[in-house]
Amino acid sequence: MDFPYKNSTLPVEDRVEDLLSRMTVAEKIGQLCQSPMLEYNINRETYLEHIRQGHWGSRILADTAWAGNAPGETVSPAQLNEIQRAAVEGSRLGIPLIIARDVIYGQQTVLPIPLAQAASWNPEQVQSAYRCIAKEAASLGIHWTFAPMLDIVRDPRWGRVIESSGEDPYLTSQFAKAVVKGFQGDSPADEDSLVACAKHFVGYGASEGGRDYDTTEISDNSLHNVYLPPFAAAVEAGVETVMSGFNDLGGTPVSGSQSLINGWLKSEQQFDGMVISDWGSISDLAYFGVAKGAEGAAAEALKAGVDMAMTNEAYEDHLEALLEKEAIDITHIDEATRRVLRTKFKAGLFERPYVDEYKHKSVMRHPEHLAQALTVAEQSMVLLKNNHDVLPIEAKPMTIAVIGPHAHSKRQHLGSWCLDGRAEDVTSIYEGIKAWTAKIDCTIELLTEEAAFTDEMVECAHRADLVILCTGESHRRTGEARNVAELTLPAGQEELIRAIGEVGKPLVVVQCTGRPVPSAATEQFADALLYAWQSGTEAGHAVARLLFGDVSPSGRLPMSVPRSTGQIPMYYARKPLGKMRDFQDYQPYKDQKDTPLYPFGFGLTYGEFDYSNLRLSQAELAAGETLYATVTLRNKGKLTATEVVQCYIRQQVASTTRPVRELKDFCRVTLEPGESKEVVLSLPAEKLRFYGINKTFSLEPSTVELYVGGDSNAMLGTTVEVS
Repeated sequence: MDFPYKNSTLPVEDRVEDLLSRMTVAEKIGQLCQSPMLEYNINRETYLEHIRQGHWGSRILADTAWAGNAPGETVSPAQLNEIQRAAVEGSRLGIPLIIARDVIYGQQTVLPIPLAQAASWNPEQVQSAYRCIAKEAASLGIHWTFAPMLDIVRDPRWGRVIESSGEDPYLTSQFAKAVVKGFQGDSPADEDSLVACAKHFVGYGASEGGRDYDTTEISDNSLHNVYLPPFAAAVEAGVETVMSGFNDLGGTPVSGSQSLINGWLKSEQQFDGMVISDWGSISDLAYFGVAKGAEGAAAEALKAGVDMAMTNEAYEDHLEALLEKEAIDITHIDEATRRVLRTKFKAGLFERPYVDEYKHKSVMRHPEHLAQALTVAEQSMVLLKNNHDVLPIEAKPMTIAVIGPHAHSKRQHLGSWCLDGRAEDVTSIYEGIKAWTAKIDCTIELLTEEAAFTDEMVECAHRADLVILCTGESHRRTGEARNVAELTLPAGQEELIRAIGEVGKPLVVVQCTGRPVPSAATEQFADALLYAWQSGTEAGHAVARLLFGDVSPSGRLPMSVPRSTGQIPMYYARKPLGKMRDFQDYQPYKDQKDTPLYPFGFGLTYGEFDYSNLRLSQAELAAGETLYATVTLRNKGKLTATEVVQCYIRQQVASTTRPVRELKDFCRVTLEPGESKEVVLSLPAEKLRFYGINKTFSLEPSTVELYVGGDSNAMLGTTVEVS
């Protein structure tokens, strides 16, 4: 007779408690251990026996902590079924493993990097695209992914900025919910869904100097108002797992922080899912000197609330001994095991432990998935300059040079954290433009050269009527442990832009970077600048459709673009500058403006939008009420275009200092030439709460300024009284 925990009709909590009651201490500890099972084919029999003995509860399909930079073996559904069979049919209790892989923003179909996705300002579209990515990964037998990354990043020198949604907590929170829902779907138990994981809890993106793994110093006020809200949004969206970071936060490494993991996350937010350490972050507790050796580190992490160790040795080698010494209590192990089992039951692993070993062949790069990836890529690219309306390019007989380091690049468009995308599936920018021009009636001649010789590219520019110069970074310059000290384009590219610019032909620069990077030569010589980021497998098609006007650019910056490295950190939601009350001619820098090169939320379109007639639904706002701001938006331009209408606030008086601007709502609006529309933005009073002097979130009475416009410098404003 089957045990109650195998009865899928029973409530999850009943199944968890029944199974927990039947487990030995060793089996419980095994559930808390995640193994990479390195060199599987060599160690196959040893690993399968470990699984039969219940030593491990999960496998991570990665060879190192830096898997994004050094992808290992590909995913084999047959191998995963073999492993799962050892757990389900060979172990005493038949507890399946949960199989994890870094499916960050793509499987075989690869979306733009998350920073680019945030530039779409379209969480709904991103959610739809992630459903496709979840289907591809799930078809291989993957159950669990380590995304979304919810770190707020205000230093673009940090390599992992590519995985973030940028500098703003509200925008990041919207994409947190979108990606969680995209991966998990209606239920993580569905066969085409994955368990999502919100990371890196918390503050990792604030590493000093943009140096990965460096210490982070964040005030209590900023922690609660800026860095924690995206995690609260992910919990609200139903995220099943959270990853603890390996950063030292104000003297306490987060993976050993009881106040943050057991306190804020599990108690205050009532998160009932599983917390997994980042790779090696438990061992780092000893390295940081806050625990004595590996054994002490294991005790600290478990008591803080880290339920599963990535990787296994951090718990496997020490928890039983710690229990015997009474350094930890069995209740700690029981609670961690309970959370791991709950995740497995909610993921449907007991009912669906195996995968159809051939299903992936009909799922990978499905036409629907490619269409979704193309749409996200188109909406993510940001037009920053368009002097003399050089774009869109008119379809008429002409000669166009498509040159530069990124004209023919492929693997680089996949970004750093891409384990399973294939370079051969990427459409390069030149290929995308060639495919587009082949469809039209008139003859557009394309010229190109390889990027090895700049003199040949200059000669190519001389022979053209218009030049498309594709600049940017390699994927090897971004991602984990890939930081830069100077926020500049790679060596030689400024000189290349200058040389091409001095030819004197109309110049369109397509910049493909994993971070916002200013370029003095681009500012001086380019007639148009399109930020194309690292935009995945459909990059080339998206660039072509934007440059030739099939689609009007609609991306908006999720991070401010600084003028130079010396301005960092440069973000829009700054606090009021001191002394400006009576020193109004003060200059923060003597050698440069203190404003960004391009502000947060900025982006051009092929239309021209006018904002007018801003009015509010009420003059006062109290708790429990919703304020509606209505504005008239008109497209004065000659082409159909999409505007991202943005709403910002500033609280005039508060118990603590508040930012000069805070994003509180936004929406995308598409208008035909000459068309007008009444756009309504929603501000529930809940959105105006903040963490104040009493160390709680509350709505404080004040006059609140409200601004609506096309970027964070929006000038059309009014006020509301908050009571």
